Amino acid sequence: MLGSQTCWIPDRLALVQDLKASDMGALGKGLAATDPTLLAEEVATFYSSAPVPSSWRPLLDDPDAFLTAYQRVVGAVATAFAPLWRQADALISREAERIGLAAVTGGVDGLLLSLDSEVRYADGVLGLPHACPSHLNDLGRRPLVLVPLASGYTASMYGADRDDALWIGYAVPGLGRIAGHRNKKGQAAATDALSLVLGPVRAQILRAVRRRPAVSELAHDVQISVSTATYHCSQLEAAGLLHRERQGRRVRLYPTERGTALAELLMASAP
Repeated sequence: MLGSQTCWIPDRLALVQDLKASDMGALGKGLAATDPTLLAEEVATFYSSAPVPSSWRPLLDDPDAFLTAYQRVVGAVATAFAPLWRQADALISREAERIGLAAVTGGVDGLLLSLDSEVRYADGVLGLPHACPSHLNDLGRRPLVLVPLASGYTASMYGADRDDALWIGYAVPGLGRIAGHRNKKGQAAATDALSLVLGPVRAQILRAVRRRPAVSELAHDVQISVSTATYHCSQLEAAGLLHRERQGRRVRLYPTERGTALAELLMASAP
């Protein structure tokens, strides 16, 4: 299930019924084995106390036809995304290592703060964008499962209604880099000296941090995901071009003297 009634989808259709599965072939077989009638009953039960949205009416009217069409769509998407998924294997493996290291070293708080997801974390509390069943408000002994996604730069999913796990899906860090993602602002600025030296995204970041933004504000200004902004900021910080400073509950980004000098030098030398 994802969120509330406005964005809910059965786990079978979201391909998250088995949170340990990662092979698209196996997920496709699981979808093919789904009973259309039971799927329709699940949707009808979920909306038993509310009007069924028009998007689910085709499933209730003809479960077999709906599931057949849905399988075709999933197959087409899998074919289109296959090249990207092959490139993303290394990113997902690295993210799995990061998750494991955080769990072993007690760094889960920092990990959760870094996720580019609709689910927010602060002061030991996970904030969901939609209400979940009252009996599941407390995570209790349910494991928290993190699911890196290679399906979009701002992909975000979660499930809170299961009694065996609370899972959060988010765009795997670095996805934009391997897919050659560039936003419109980045393309427009790619010919100036600072962009040619640092790359268009990092050049925009170095300009933007003069306003002392938080990472989320920076990502919005530069039109990239928070995880992508975090990655580039880490690289600029390692190069001594920006630094972070906590102000209350927010971490602000500042250019260093070296960063300011480099930006001024290259912008001044632009034709």
